[in-house]
Amino acid sequence: MKKHLFIFTFLLVLVSLHSSLAAQKPAGMVKKQATTSSLEQTASFKVLGNCGMCQKTIQNAAVSAGALSADWNMETDLLTVRFNTAKTSVDAIQKAVALAGYDNAGYKAEDATYNNLHGCCKYDRTGAAGGTKSCTEN
Repeated sequence: MKKHLFIFTFLLVLVSLHSSLAAQKPAGMVKKQATTSSLEQTASFKVLGNCGMCQKTIQNAAVSAGALSADWNMETDLLTVRFNTAKTSVDAIQKAVALAGYDNAGYKAEDATYNNLHGCCKYDRTGAAGGTKSCTEN
């Protein structure tokens, strides 16, 4: 009988303790403790382009592919993106930039897409250093 009473008391304490701990956690927060910042990543890669119009198009393409932020540096040809790894990837961002007409570290733009860029946006596709960065053509 004492053994049954001890087990009953132990179970009662255990249930009580579990109830008080469960009351402290909001619903939906049991094991999913991953924060957004742990899923965010920053990456930089080369994207060829010339001017402010290129910059706008490149950045918009990256954001349309899921980047949280995108900054293309005209002088260094580097695109720096911040993105949620659960929603997109560097590969997806690079594909979107290439589909917009801009060769990058992962993908080369289709010739037809490149040819449809504005005249001043037609960058040196060889990627050679010292390529022109001016928009003198109309």
